[in-house]
Amino acid sequence: MTFLGRDLTDIHCFTKDELFFILDKAADIKRAIEARQISDYRLAADRDLIAALLFYENSTRTRTSFEIAALRLGMRTTGFSSTEGTSVKKGESLRHTLDMYEAYDCDAVIMRHPLDGSARFAADHLGIPVFNAGDGKHEHPTQTLLDLFTIREHLGRLDDFDMGIGGDLKYGRTAHSLVIALSKFSNIRLHLFSHQDLALPEAFMQTLVERGVSVETYDDFAEMAPKVDIFYQTRIQKERMPDLSEFERAKAISEFTMKMLNTTRQGFGLMHPLPIDKSAPSISPGIDAHEKALYKRQAGNGVPTRLVELALSLGLTGAEFAGESWEPPRQDEAFIDELDVVIKPRRTDVSIRPIRENGVVIDHVQPFLEEVLIRLLGVRERRDIYRAATVKSIRRPGNVKGMLMIEDREFTEDELRAIAAVSPGCRVNIIRNGQVARKLQLRLPERITGIPQMTCPNKGCITRIEHEESVRPIMIRAGSDRVRCYYCDQLMTSAGMF
Repeated sequence: MTFLGRDLTDIHCFTKDELFFILDKAADIKRAIEARQISDYRLAADRDLIAALLFYENSTRTRTSFEIAALRLGMRTTGFSSTEGTSVKKGESLRHTLDMYEAYDCDAVIMRHPLDGSARFAADHLGIPVFNAGDGKHEHPTQTLLDLFTIREHLGRLDDFDMGIGGDLKYGRTAHSLVIALSKFSNIRLHLFSHQDLALPEAFMQTLVERGVSVETYDDFAEMAPKVDIFYQTRIQKERMPDLSEFERAKAISEFTMKMLNTTRQGFGLMHPLPIDKSAPSISPGIDAHEKALYKRQAGNGVPTRLVELALSLGLTGAEFAGESWEPPRQDEAFIDELDVVIKPRRTDVSIRPIRENGVVIDHVQPFLEEVLIRLLGVRERRDIYRAATVKSIRRPGNVKGMLMIEDREFTEDELRAIAAVSPGCRVNIIRNGQVARKLQLRLPERITGIPQMTCPNKGCITRIEHEESVRPIMIRAGSDRVRCYYCDQLMTSAGMF
């Protein structure tokens, strides 16, 4: 079964066929619940299944709708709705809390956590399905499924329409998951509005561009309102902002008003993942009862969609799925290209004394990264004889590069991988008896891990040492010299890891 045992931590790990299948199942479940056809939705009635709801952050809709979904499915629930009264207050790590619920033979974990990438870590760590109920400012995929359900319910389709998203696009995890999901469908035209300080992060914009999604940004809320079929307003995430001046600047321009609503298209629908902050309303209170306001129905759709998500992962339904299943991308482990060696006479017009006997020369290093390589390779700790510099080419004065020469040294494959991670494109010359014996061109590895000095620059990432969760960073290649954090999807240059 395609869905059996599947985690739901990131929306990109589902194909278009799988998303449609989930939404179709949810539509059947919604009709069954409304008609109280109990046998059609109490699919776990003869099973002893327990869902652990672990909510490290406040929640009303997500936690309650998951709980109701589990109960209607025939499961029982346990867990906590805040960390008060738990061992988290005694300093217990996320790893150990997860271990306890798996040791108690729970069948699924539904988790909300303040650290980006925490859900992906939980899914990798546990042997039971994990459902991401929001991880920091990263993603909220189960919200996105109910959002897609609501859009299709209102418009009758999930392609060829104008979708507006506004409010907090920087910290708002609901917006992050939604844009990724919409990019899977055809002819979606995205219209984005936010204060410039709260724009959609580069990683998500890059994905949209790569998938050919039409994106238009606005600095005038009223200008965008008449141009969209659905508008998805979000709350300004004050609690995630390191600088509260961002909040003050953004809230002043981020309210969707009745005047704007009156300019919208005839079949327009206004959505919001909720809650709406009454001290800084993102939608004027008078709109709540308007026929174009969909957010009460949107919230209600959390029960049938989340019920289906649980049922599919626990093997209670879904055996008939026959569409395209998601497969993780295959990894290319190769990162070393062997170059031809051309024997040349020794040069004397160089600014660094060459290696006379045996050793290695790392050439064409990105400027000023030699010190990073020295630390990674433990050159000083080993008491290696070395020379390092950022130099100008004599023949091409505009060409600046770094170089590191180490005498009587050879590299392991792991050390070569680390060098390639720091400065993709560099060359390693292996010197024997004063001549270049091998010349290696290094490419950025597909997966980078196990390098002690490597860190994710996202301060909210679960791998950051200050969070004390003992999760080692993993980076995935995202271009010739760019990587993304495996856990939180932060984009950076390869040098930005160190």
